[in-house]
Amino acid sequence: MAPRHRHQSRSYPARYRGLAGFILASAAFAAIFVAVTVSAFHKPAPHDLPFGLVGSPAVTGQVEHTVDRAVPGAFGWRSYPSEVTARTGIEQREVDGALVTSGGNPLLLVAQAGGTGPAQFITAAFGTVAAGSGRHLVVSDVVPPLAGDTQALSSWFMCLGVLIPSLAAGSASAMAFRRARPALSVAAPVAVAVVVGLVSAAIADAIAGLGNYAAIAGIVALFSLAVAGVTAALARIWPPLTAVAVLAFIVFGIPVSGGPANLASFGPGFVRVLNPALPLGVAANAVRNVVYFGGNDTVPRVWILAAWALAGIAGLVFLATLRRPAHVPPEPVVPQLASAEPAPFIADLAPVQGGPALGTARPITLVVGFDDSEPARRALIWGADLLKARPGTLHVVYSDHVHVDSDLTGFAHAEMEGAREEKAAGVAEAAAEIAGAAGVPYAFERREESPADAILAAASTQAADEPASTPLIVTGRSHHAPHRVIGSVPVRLLHDSPYPVIAIA
Repeated sequence: MAPRHRHQSRSYPARYRGLAGFILASAAFAAIFVAVTVSAFHKPAPHDLPFGLVGSPAVTGQVEHTVDRAVPGAFGWRSYPSEVTARTGIEQREVDGALVTSGGNPLLLVAQAGGTGPAQFITAAFGTVAAGSGRHLVVSDVVPPLAGDTQALSSWFMCLGVLIPSLAAGSASAMAFRRARPALSVAAPVAVAVVVGLVSAAIADAIAGLGNYAAIAGIVALFSLAVAGVTAALARIWPPLTAVAVLAFIVFGIPVSGGPANLASFGPGFVRVLNPALPLGVAANAVRNVVYFGGNDTVPRVWILAAWALAGIAGLVFLATLRRPAHVPPEPVVPQLASAEPAPFIADLAPVQGGPALGTARPITLVVGFDDSEPARRALIWGADLLKARPGTLHVVYSDHVHVDSDLTGFAHAEMEGAREEKAAGVAEAAAEIAGAAGVPYAFERREESPADAILAAASTQAADEPASTPLIVTGRSHHAPHRVIGSVPVRLLHDSPYPVIAIA
């Protein structure tokens, strides 16, 4: 018992270190998120907001001078020859608004659907200019919000709703399918993204009446894959790298996107630089353009999302292929037996009550799945007793198959890995005790596959190494299952194995 107590005393500091690391990481996450978000939105001011002017050069020049003196650097000016072309410029997402100075009272063209933030600022700024000149400003909303989306906020909030599940799906799939086939580890985030896109577009249309189902579903699916794919690739490299995805897509991604009011042009320099690259703002504006602006200025944003998605998938393919288990079991060898000669173990294993029968047949190869459970102990004892009085080899297989080998942060990875090693050592020791008590030689193998796959692969290897001997698989039947059920592993072996299988009750 003393070694166990020493192990427990050593584990407590590790647990406390993990807790302390988790608390510090959470505090750092909150601090960075609050700092970036408050920095972006505590004092929003536009920078180079694209704006059009219609009128004579003398009048438009005076407007530019007056506005630039009041709010320096707020607008990026563009001239249009007529009101019609200015409206077209707004609809094609060239500018966020336009001022028509020809005629009586000045006419201000805005697009509330492009974001309430820019529209409200433009209205307030040019309302002040008109009041200073003693003229009445007429405001016209060129692209108004839909009746079910009165503030044009649904596009951004839909993408925000997809962001968190996609991030979680990427990290979870990386851990759940870490030891799966490469195709499955890549297919998981792709399948999630497709389903998320279809479901999200349907819900948004049902609630807000956004329409454009196919286009929105495609954009949202691509956005989801951009987030999930990159997150999964980072998590496969090292689980704590998921924090990098959280920083990029949430901590920076949310404020950089400009929020639901589309204030991306109103933040500090680092926000404006990152806005064209981070997926949330790109996806939200792509959906907004599809819903309200006829899809104008959407293709470049789709290419950006596609670049993120392809980078994530390429990383997953590379990592999954790179980390594929080096041992690939050969194809199962199905023995060809003459019709007049029964298999040696069938000829010699007479159904004797109370234990294995004895015989003088050729040597046999027993492959026993063992995890130190009671059914597995019964199976190994049976196999060892059989080999006490007849020639053969005993091959013990332990399946060390783990779906999740770390928590999301990665702080518990060392403890979980240590527990796995301790478990494997205990299983090996138990197998040695049983084989030693029977006085038979044996080989012990630890495989990182599911129990049935590990046993079948080991049997195939034995068959390839000893072509003259057909492996006999021995497995334990669980007594916890109903009397008509022998357990999932024996059922799988009986169904898929090309070799004889004995389930020990």
